[in-house]
Amino acid sequence: MNKGLRLFVLVVGLLFFFACKTTRKAEKPIVIKSTRNLEEKGADILLKNIHDSAFYGRWISAKASVNANIDNDKNSFNINLRMCRDSAIWVSVSPLLGIEAIRVLLTPDTVRFLDRLNHEYKISGYKLINDLLNSGNLDFEIIQSILIGNLFAYKKNKFNSVYLEEQSYILSTLSKRKLKRSLEEKDPSKPVIQDFYVDGNTFRIIKLAIDDERIQKSLNTEYSDFQETSEGFFPFRSVTTLRAEKNIKVEIDYTKVTVGEVLEFPFSVPKNYKEAR
Repeated sequence: MNKGLRLFVLVVGLLFFFACKTTRKAEKPIVIKSTRNLEEKGADILLKNIHDSAFYGRWISAKASVNANIDNDKNSFNINLRMCRDSAIWVSVSPLLGIEAIRVLLTPDTVRFLDRLNHEYKISGYKLINDLLNSGNLDFEIIQSILIGNLFAYKKNKFNSVYLEEQSYILSTLSKRKLKRSLEEKDPSKPVIQDFYVDGNTFRIIKLAIDDERIQKSLNTEYSDFQETSEGFFPFRSVTTLRAEKNIKVEIDYTKVTVGEVLEFPFSVPKNYKEAR
């Protein structure tokens, strides 16, 4: 597989899967007064609040700058993003000089990749990205949810409990009974732990944490600089760190987000391009 395609899968894949968006900043998250009652009512009530406050815009276009560090190999580039909810995600990746290097089009069943620097292309299912990221679970729905900061269940996890940490609700896949044991010792048989840290005022997700001790992997994404759009609050900054075979850190700063305008998703393979291996 060529370097351009590998970099796309490792970096652009991370932007969406782990990451991972006009204009009044939300205040610092503050838990509402009925915190204890909500904690006692459990996960179903918090889940309803999160879903009611989710970002449901159908059409989104955005521009962002990205800094990626993969085992101390640093790369900086810009992306242009277009999305039609439940249908298509289109991304153009350019070096800082502005010439397009990579274009990708994701649909529910297909990943399309165009490497303009090496005159190559790739059209496949999501197995390509999952194999390189050692994840059998990445699909269009998860990518879309992470991109707009909405809730998703990794590996079909079920959320069992709500608890508090500083100024956030935490929606967790661990039950209260298992939580203490998890914090006290490493248990190779325990399930993947998925936590969402939730702003008590807006019920938007401000942090995502996934920990899988069985394969020694963990992921943390923190969302900040929330700004208000006509479709709700959107995080203009995210920082993702991944501990796995490689140590990866990806920082995304959005400079412009537009919602509600009907978009096109141009993608065609020139005749002189070869299929990437």
